[in-house]
Amino acid sequence: MKVFKRVIAWMSISLAIQFAGLFYINNYFLSSQTEIKAKKVLKSEPKREDTTVKIPQNAKNISVSFDGRYVAYYQENALKIVDSKTGDEKNVEFKDGVKVSFYKWLKDRNRMLIAEKHDSKYDGSKFNLSYYEVDKDIKENIKELTCPDEKAQIDDIQESPFTNVIYVKIQNRGRRTSIYRINIMKEMQKVYTKSYMIDKMGILYLDDKLIYEDSIYHNIYVTGRQNPIDIKGVQNPRWIGVDENDKIYIGDENDGKISNIYYGSLNAGENGYQNVNLSQPVNRNDIFLMPSGKLYINNNLKGVVTDAATGKQYTYKGNFVQMFEGGIASISNGRLEKLPLN
Repeated sequence: MKVFKRVIAWMSISLAIQFAGLFYINNYFLSSQTEIKAKKVLKSEPKREDTTVKIPQNAKNISVSFDGRYVAYYQENALKIVDSKTGDEKNVEFKDGVKVSFYKWLKDRNRMLIAEKHDSKYDGSKFNLSYYEVDKDIKENIKELTCPDEKAQIDDIQESPFTNVIYVKIQNRGRRTSIYRINIMKEMQKVYTKSYMIDKMGILYLDDKLIYEDSIYHNIYVTGRQNPIDIKGVQNPRWIGVDENDKIYIGDENDGKISNIYYGSLNAGENGYQNVNLSQPVNRNDIFLMPSGKLYINNNLKGVVTDAATGKQYTYKGNFVQMFEGGIASISNGRLEKLPLN
């Protein structure tokens, strides 16, 4: 009897230990409700400050890339590009007998469009249009253009990163203008325009439309349309630009100054444009439109850029160069200065 009781006792103890173990495994070790805390370790990289970039006094056509990282200038028949983060300098080389007629940065990447003018053996001008990829230091030919006027120069190039179309404006003697369209297949054709003397021009981001301003009567035309853009109450329209949503911006000029800017889509109609009233009349060349649609006004004498919508002012050092995405570029004491917009 004592042996039987002892066996029962040991069996009870064994079962109790097993139940306790199963209870722990079920409710703690394998429980889906067990709270696990994990801490994410973020690797923070220190922000690299800009290095000092010196700009020679004889530098011409100074411009910065869309994000302000690179600065380009023309000096002694050489195109120089400097990285403002590292200070590295690159020289874009050209063959003998070649001069740069025009260059500009693309709107959305560190890439340039370069137009070279070649010495010609015949009575005329020969241009070569190319891309220059700054990060890869690669130059890619696009198209060759010729015209009978040996004094001709490329005056402007407009490009769209979405439609992959380029418009090239050539200025001939007597201010006569020719415009050529080049598509993604590098096919080129001359553009029919309503004016032989064209001032400023622009291109839509999302649609293949060229907008150009007649330099005599200041009518603003769109390719594919017969009549100029008409905005109610605007007697002397001047082209300002276009934003990334394909809204066009046109100023109303009086006595050489613009005090109102109208914006809207090409299909808005004469009553469909909204108005931005500037605090005081300004020269058109002092108005800067960003891809986002923000308008800024530069005052060279005061060294101040003003946000046209909010009135916020930014004071920069030295001589104004240009606006870029998120900042203002200027030259002070022979050095590049960049003031962020915030």
